[in-house]
Amino acid sequence: MKNFLSPLLVALSTQIFFLSSHASANFWQEDVWKSEDRGFLYYPADKEKTPSKFKAPELKDLPTLEAVKEERERRLNLAIMSPTEENMKSYLEANHFVQEKSALFADQWRRVLWQNPSFDFTTRNPAANFAQVDLKAQRNQIRQSDIKLLSKEWGLVYFFRDTCRFCHLQSPLIKKLASDYGFEILAISLDGSTSEIFPDALSDNGIGKLLTDGMGIEQVPALFMVNRSQTESHLISSGVLALEDMISRIVLLATKNPGDSLFGGASLADTTTSQTVSLNP
Repeated sequence: MKNFLSPLLVALSTQIFFLSSHASANFWQEDVWKSEDRGFLYYPADKEKTPSKFKAPELKDLPTLEAVKEERERRLNLAIMSPTEENMKSYLEANHFVQEKSALFADQWRRVLWQNPSFDFTTRNPAANFAQVDLKAQRNQIRQSDIKLLSKEWGLVYFFRDTCRFCHLQSPLIKKLASDYGFEILAISLDGSTSEIFPDALSDNGIGKLLTDGMGIEQVPALFMVNRSQTESHLISSGVLALEDMISRIVLLATKNPGDSLFGGASLADTTTSQTVSLNP
């Protein structure tokens, strides 16, 4: 056995030495840019790193409404671009979560509102039909009495054109408003035309610009209210408006500050603005 192994060991040793010498020589002599075995040139294209799968966050763990909206939008975009069953279910989950939150908010809203009537608009303006009928009748009575008093403090300025079809519809109502409630009215024809309803109408000599901060009157028919001292004015209507609506606007503009007609105006700052005018430019 010893005689048999000795030649084999000698042969192996010789081969290892030869390979080692050959490898050592090649390491220093080979072109490093062509050797895939050199460490710093090794890029295993067949062993690319597989990206980790995105895990959607738990909706109940999202801290803010913005975060929920962003996650819902992300799932919607994914479901649109890739409408797989999994993506659809993911979006439906987010949408259902938002709907549940909305329903909970609405339910809690009404419960708290019922317990705090000072924030409830319907306590002053009930939605019940029978209450609305009674309120409307009461308001009409108040308006009828208020409008007659206001006609002593305010005058009307009416702008029209003969070529305006709506002016021919509005002019009779303006005339009725002035005659029934005692308003003094100044009719202004923007095209210099005459009118059967307002035969004494004047041409615009600059009053339109005074009432509109220099912009002038473009849309007709237009009706303004100006107080007797000519220190305050309001645009009542621009276009065709029913007689009842004109009366309502006159009373509101002359007697109420912004917000008074809603919650009483107690918690609202007075933002009323006045416009100084002069009908004698």
